[in-house]
Amino acid sequence: MTEKWNCDEYTVVKERLLPVLVVDCQFVANEKRALKDYAPCVTFRHNNFIEFKKSGAWILLDFGREVCGGIRVLTSFWPHERAKFRVTFGESVSEACAALGEKGAENDHSPRDFTADIYQWSDVIYGQTGFRFVRIELLEEKPTFIQNIYAVNTLPYFEQEAVIKTSDEALNKIINTAAYTLKLCCQNGYIWDGIKRDRLVWSGDLHPEVLTSLYLFGNNKNVTNSLSFLKKDTDSECWMNHIPSYSAWWVVSFCDYCFFAGNDEYFNLNKEYAKAILKHLDSSVTNNGEMHFGKDHVFFLDWPTHETKDAEIGTAMIISLAAQKFLNFEENESCKSLMKKLQRYLTANTEHKQARALQILAGRQAGEDKEFLEAGLAKGYSTFMAYYILTAYAKCGGTQSLNIIKEYFGGMLSRGATTFWEDFDLDWLNGSGKIDSLPLPGERDLHGDYGKHCYIGFRHSLCHGWSSGVLAFIVESVFGIRVTRGCKKIKICPNAAGLSFFEVCLPLPLGSLYVKYEDGRLTYSAPDGVEVCTEK
Repeated sequence: MTEKWNCDEYTVVKERLLPVLVVDCQFVANEKRALKDYAPCVTFRHNNFIEFKKSGAWILLDFGREVCGGIRVLTSFWPHERAKFRVTFGESVSEACAALGEKGAENDHSPRDFTADIYQWSDVIYGQTGFRFVRIELLEEKPTFIQNIYAVNTLPYFEQEAVIKTSDEALNKIINTAAYTLKLCCQNGYIWDGIKRDRLVWSGDLHPEVLTSLYLFGNNKNVTNSLSFLKKDTDSECWMNHIPSYSAWWVVSFCDYCFFAGNDEYFNLNKEYAKAILKHLDSSVTNNGEMHFGKDHVFFLDWPTHETKDAEIGTAMIISLAAQKFLNFEENESCKSLMKKLQRYLTANTEHKQARALQILAGRQAGEDKEFLEAGLAKGYSTFMAYYILTAYAKCGGTQSLNIIKEYFGGMLSRGATTFWEDFDLDWLNGSGKIDSLPLPGERDLHGDYGKHCYIGFRHSLCHGWSSGVLAFIVESVFGIRVTRGCKKIKICPNAAGLSFFEVCLPLPLGSLYVKYEDGRLTYSAPDGVEVCTEK
C-alpha cells in the first residue's frame, strides 16, 4: 500500500503498513482486528473494531520492519468526543515498553513517548520517529474503539535503484538490509545518520553512506545536498560537526563523489572550500606530526576507539586520505605537506582493527596486517568502520570476508534486526535475547542493557546509515567492480569467495552497468562510452 508524493524538490513514497503481530495487550477486546485492513477511510460503523475497555488498557503492535514516520489512527463514532492515549514507539519491544528515563529511553531528537488526544471520526497521523513497535494505552475511563492503526513509512523515491542478487541467501539478506537502512536514512533530500536519533548530517558518518548511495541510486541530490549543507553550515576555519577529523572526512566524501559522478562543475564550485579545509588542517599539524586542533578538540575515529591512542592515529590517517584524494584532482601544497608530516603515523603501533585498516588504506606497507585483521574474524568490528576494515583486509589478500560479514551483520539479523545499527559488538549476543520480544528470565536485554558513550541503552539507534557501507564493500571487493573518474572506465575482476553466482545492475552516471557471474564465467553489458576491463 504505497502512495507517491511530490514534496518541493524531492519525491517520497508513503507506505501504509498494517501490523503483522499483536505482541501483547491488556483490557483490550477484538485485538486481532488490528491485523485486518477495514478501509483507509473513516466509517459510520462502530462495531467489530479494537475496543479499549477502560483506563490502563493497552496494545503492543509489531509492524514487521523498521519504519521512519508515525502511526495513522482511524476512529469511528464514540459516545464521547475525545480520548487521551499514551503512545510509545520503540525500535525494540523493550524500548516500546520502557518509561522515559529507563535504560536511556528518551525523547531526544524525535519524541517517541507522549500523550495524544484522539477524537471520534478522525484520521490523524501521530509521531515522527524511527520505530518498529508501538504501544498504545488508554489513559481514562471511557471505553474507546479504534478502526485501524497503520504505520506510515516515508521513503525517498529514486528514478533508478540497483538490483543485486547472489547465490548466498544469507548474503542477500545482508545486502537488502544495508540498502533498506540507507534508504530509510535518505530523508527530506539529505542523508541523515539515523531516523530515531541523529536525524542530521554528520560529515564523517556520511562517507560510507555516500559510497553506498552512489552504488544504489547513482548520482543523486541527497549526496550533493548533504555535502553542500555541511559546507554552508561550517566556516572552513571551524571543525565540521565540532570534530577535526570530520572536516577531513568532508574532503574525502567530496572527492569520492566528484570522482564517481565525474561532476567537474560541482568540484570547481567547491574546491576552494576543500583547499581551505586542507590549509587549516595543515596549519594545525607541526613539522614533526603533532596535531593541535585548539581548545577542547577531540580525536575521533569511531566509538570503540574513542579516548584511545588509536583515535589519534586514525585521525591522522583520515587527514592523510583527504590529502591523497584531493591530489587526484589537482596539485596542492597543503596536501603534500600533510602527507609528509603525518607519515610517521603509518607505522605507529595500533591495538584496534579500524586504526590499522586506515593505515593500510593510507599507504602502509603490509606486513603481518592480514593476520592482525583476520584474528577473531568479526571481533573488534564497528558498524561505522566495517567498510574500511573489510576493504583493508581484502587489500592484504584476506579470504574470509564473506564469513566475517555473515558473522557480524548476520549476528544483528539473527536477533530480529531489519536495519543495521549504530554500533554492534559480537559479545552482546552472549546471554541476550531478541529485539522483537521481551527478555526471558535470566536473559540480558540486547537493546536496553548495552551501548556506551552517547548511545547507552535505548538511546542506541537501531537504524544508522553509516552501517550500510558493507554493501559498498561487496560491490567493490567481492563483485570486483572498480570505476575510474566519471565511471568512464570500469574494471571488473570478481573475487567471488565461494559464491557460485551473482548478478548486479548498477545505475552509473552514463547508464546502467549489468554484470553476471555464474560458475566462473563473467558476462556484462555497459553503457555507450564506457570502457570495461576484466584483466587482473
